[in-house]
This record gives sequence, C-alpha cells and structure tokens, in this order.
Amino acid sequence: MIQQILPKVQFDLLFGNSNDLVFYMEKVGDDYKYIYLNAPSIQLLSEDAIGKNISDIMDEKYYQVILENYNLAVERKKQVCYEDYQYRSSEVKKYETSVIPIFVEDKTFILAITKEITFERDLQDKYLFMRSVFFNTFLSTVLVSSDGRLLEANPQFLQDFNLNIEDVRWQHFSDLSIFTPKNAKQFKRYLDEACKGKNLSSKFLSFVDKDGIIRSFTATFSPIFQNNEESFVVGVFVILQEITEIIKKEKELKSTATGLWNLKYAIDNAADMSITDLNGIIIDVNDRFIEQTGYSKEELLGATHQIVNSGFHSKEFFQKLWETIQSGTVWRGELCNRTKFGSIYWVDTTIIPLLDEKGNIQQFMSVHYNITQKKRMITELRNIERMFKMINDNTNDLIVITNEDGIILYASSAYTRKLGYHPDELIGQCYSKVLSGDCKELWKEELLNIDHNVNSKLELIHTTKNGEALWTECNYTVVNDYSRKHGFQIIMVAREITERKKIENQLLFLAYHDSLTQLPNRRYIQQEFPNIIEEAKARNTSIAVLYVDGDNFKDINDRYGHEVGDAFLNHFGRALQSSVRSNDLVVRIGGDEFAIVLTGLVKNKQKRDKQVKQIIDRIKESLQNGWVISNQQFSPTSSIGVSFYPDHGTKLEELLHLADRALYDVKTISKNNYKIYQS
Repeated sequence: MIQQILPKVQFDLLFGNSNDLVFYMEKVGDDYKYIYLNAPSIQLLSEDAIGKNISDIMDEKYYQVILENYNLAVERKKQVCYEDYQYRSSEVKKYETSVIPIFVEDKTFILAITKEITFERDLQDKYLFMRSVFFNTFLSTVLVSSDGRLLEANPQFLQDFNLNIEDVRWQHFSDLSIFTPKNAKQFKRYLDEACKGKNLSSKFLSFVDKDGIIRSFTATFSPIFQNNEESFVVGVFVILQEITEIIKKEKELKSTATGLWNLKYAIDNAADMSITDLNGIIIDVNDRFIEQTGYSKEELLGATHQIVNSGFHSKEFFQKLWETIQSGTVWRGELCNRTKFGSIYWVDTTIIPLLDEKGNIQQFMSVHYNITQKKRMITELRNIERMFKMINDNTNDLIVITNEDGIILYASSAYTRKLGYHPDELIGQCYSKVLSGDCKELWKEELLNIDHNVNSKLELIHTTKNGEALWTECNYTVVNDYSRKHGFQIIMVAREITERKKIENQLLFLAYHDSLTQLPNRRYIQQEFPNIIEEAKARNTSIAVLYVDGDNFKDINDRYGHEVGDAFLNHFGRALQSSVRSNDLVVRIGGDEFAIVLTGLVKNKQKRDKQVKQIIDRIKESLQNGWVISNQQFSPTSSIGVSFYPDHGTKLEELLHLADRALYDVKTISKNNYKIYQS
C-alpha cells in the first residue's frame, strides 16, 4: 500500500477553512477518483462523492472539460490553469481552476483548486457571451437600427437567404431582395411600432429565399433601449421562426378534409399539436404534446388546456383568445404553460379553427413550438444589459471605448459625470478632445504605434468641460471589432489619481527646493547644470557661477534669535532673486550661502565682466534698500566670488569650488565686495 503524499490531517489544515473548492484525486485508468474534499466541495458534491469517480457523479458535458485539463496537467507534469462558465439560477458564473499533478511511485494524484471569479469585473467576457448567444442560435436573427438599417445578422439568416453581411450591412433592411413590395411595407409598419418601445411577437412575414421560393415566418420584434431608457429606442432585435410548412398545410386544410390528417402528420414531426372541440375539450394530441406536458394521453383526453395553465396569463387574455378563434380567425401568440411536474415552458402557438364544407367551425387545432430557450436567451441578454448598466452606473472608474482612429464609441456614466460632458457631446468625437495639450500628443503617438491584442498603461491628464485638470492612470486593451473584418477597438479603463499626483509633485518640489526660502537647492542645480552647459555650447555663450555669502549673518542670529534669522534669510533670498534676470538661477547652498548661475553671457572677457558687474551692483543696491523684520531695519551686505564657464572649468562642483575660493579672498581683504577667480 502506497502512503498518501498528502495525509488527510494535512489536507484539512491547509484547505479546511478555504472558501475555494479543493479536490484531491487519484488517477484511475481514464478517470479520477475523489479521495479528499474540503467543506465547500462537499457542499457542492455531497460527502458520498468520496471514493467515486468523476464520471459517476457528473454529467458528461461537464466532466469532459475537467478530464481534458487534468490529463493535460499529468501529460505536461506541471500545473495547468483553465477557466469555464456555468449557468446557475439565471446567472452566469465564471470559475478558474488550478490543476497540480502529484506523482508518487507508480501512482498519479491531482490537487485541483477552483476559485469563483467575479463576473461583473470582466466586461469583455460579457460582450463575448452576448455575441455567442446572438450568433449560435438556430433561429434566423437580425439586428436593425431605429432608422431601418441592417446592423447585424447571424449565420442562420445569412445562410437562409444567401447573403454576405459585408454586402448588406447598413442597407435599409426593407430594400433587400428578400422582400416583395407588399411585405416590405408590412415589415416597416412592424418596425415603426417596435421603435416606439413596443414588443411585438408572432407577426407574420414572408420572404423570398436564395432559390426564389417564398417562405413564411413568425417574427418577434424586441426594441433595444439606450441606457435602458424606454423613451429612446436605438435598435430592434428581430427573431424569425419559419412556419412555411404550417402555412402550406393550413391552405390545404381549407380545400379538403383529408388535408387535415396530412397536415397533422407533418406537424407531428415538427411541433406539439392538440385538437379540441368547440367547448375546448381535448379530443386528440400527438406524441410530442404528451412528451412536452408529461401527462399521459388518457389524462389529457377529456380535459381542457387548463390542465397546463401556469397562471401566468390573465383571465382577460384567454377571453380575448377565445373571442378570436370563435370568430373563425386564426390566433397566434406566445403561451406560458406548466408541465405535470411543475416546470414552466413557453410555446409559440397557432390556433386554427377547422371549418366544414359550409364554413362552420367544427374543431380547433393548436400547433405549439417550444420557445423556452429563445425566451431564456432574451431574458439573459436583458439581464446582462441590466448588469452592465448597474456596473456602469456604480463604478468610479472612467470607461471609454474608441475605434482604431481614437473616435469615442462609448463613455461610461462616471466618465461623463466627472468630466461634466453629456454623452452626446462625446460620442463620435476624438478622444484627444478631453485631454490636455501635452497628453494629446502622447495619445496620438500611442495610436500610431498601437498593436493588436495588447494591454498597456499610461498616465493622461483629462480636461473637464469647465477647464479643470484631472490626472488619471489609464489601462487600455485592444480587441478585435467583430462588426468589421480588419478593425479593432480600444477599451480604456482609467482611475483618477489627481490627489496622488499633487502629493507626488509636492514631494518632488520639497526634494529639489529649500524648505525655508523655497529656492532651488543644491540637488536641483546638480540635476539642471548639464542642461545649462548643453545650451551654452549650442549658443556659444558663457556662464558665470556666483558664490554669495551674507556678511555678519551670525551676529543677526546671536542678537535677534533664530526666528528673525530665518526671516532675514528669506528676505535675503528674495533680494537676490529680484536682482537677477529671468533666465538666471538663484540657489541656496546652506546657511547664509547662496549660489547664482548667470546664463547667456558673451565670451568676450571685458564685455562679460561688465555684464556680471551690472548684476552684482543690482544685488548690492537691493540689499542696501533692505527690509524690516520685527520693527528692525536690516540693510545687509554680501561678499561674492565669481568663476566662469568655460574659462575656469566645465563641471558644477569645480566652478563652485573656484568661486568659493574667490569669495574667501574677498572676505580676507574686505567684505561687501566681489572678486573673479584668478588662476
């Protein structure tokens, strides 16, 4: 007997309190046997699953996907992760499973950990799910805009009428060759009703197919509202169910009684059928009707259709139905029924009054097509639409979708709310419209170099409608545009970081500026000086570095205290800054020592010395004018040492050092003066 590599005690310690589903299994032939389950797994499968194989307790449509990924992990001998969806309780759930293979001697084990992924945060999955519902239905389905243009058609419709979507997209649907003039007018009338927000069902339409044959359909028109507001219809979802054979048999029924049984035979193989007398008593049903309702033929014969009544429809609904068929008119509509076992199902029903040779009604024949799946799909689409709207209305993230040219196709509520725009002001506009100047160029460059199926991140400054700047951190994904062969769309999810950027800018300012005088500090000039040198080289100009020291500053601190001393340094720095040109730089080195970088000086020594002297004279004059602190007048002096680029050096520290040496010489001889370094 092989000892388990993962004992039960250790399994419970590791996963006993986990909310994830955890399964420990042994490979048995082509199957896997459950050995240990944690609490959530037991709740899902029951404790009886332990010791059984996956195929013993799970439907084939589920365990085939599981076996495929388990076998892949064993084959590769490393962890495999996969995702899948399950439909439960009218909602789609998404799961991610990690499969870890374990090999002990000649035995193979699997540790599988399944996590549920919050479906609301994966917008792209919702989009793909809605497209899957639309394109994989067996019913001919089209999406028509509110002005009657064909936006989309599923493969079944295109196959039925031999159409290419690229040839007919954006054409007026009623102008297509599949219509006769009469039916085109009829379709326009139904579309107009749907565009007013009305749901239409079981409307009769005829089309000419690819072989030139006229085919009959019942049509359901479902309006699509913008932002779920029932006052504005943006398109209509049209689902067509063919009833050509039924119509043919209905015509035969009017001409001969024998045709009734031929029609019954045809319908028996295509739909549920029942026949009642004038009082609604069931006198015949086909096998499909029996199978659908769950009742035996004996239970149905002699009863009325009340036996399958679900209680969904009102008394007035059935009263109107009876008035219609008793007048000899065919009734078409959708009915919600209930099986013997309590299950609800929907049917698209046609009730035909059967007439004798004198035109009197003898019986009623009901033909039922099960449309439960169709109703469920429509409900799911509406649920997803509501879910998406709920996410859109409640998230603080700014969500925008553009095409490959940067034209806005969609903007979320948070986006329009924060920027102050109405959706109509943004849809169809360039995304760069809401970006600041520098970010416009950044975004244009990003668009030019964008790749398909890529994820990227960048920081952009948005500008609100009233001109305020809004910093955002943006993550965008490039996806294929399924409405066009070679197009793509950009899904951008942005989060506001304005406050964070303010703090970052404040910290950056503090890092490169003196906290007392707010002047640039030594770190700032070290960073900027290479750029100043490059500009001087490009312009063929000279640079002067002035090392400035306040005379007798220590006496001010000793006599008046540090608070006055700090105020004095503040005034001293402002006086220096007001004395130089706008392109010059004043830096506090430390204590009462300052550095001034004079740029754009001529290289001629005499003219340059004269330029520097003029600025130093202004400094002296500004200091002499002085300032008042705590009712005390201060008119300080300063000593200044000067060095020049490129005469004395090419590096900042070298020029500062030489200017400091010249300053020392000034202070040795006399204060309130300046000296240019002499080598």
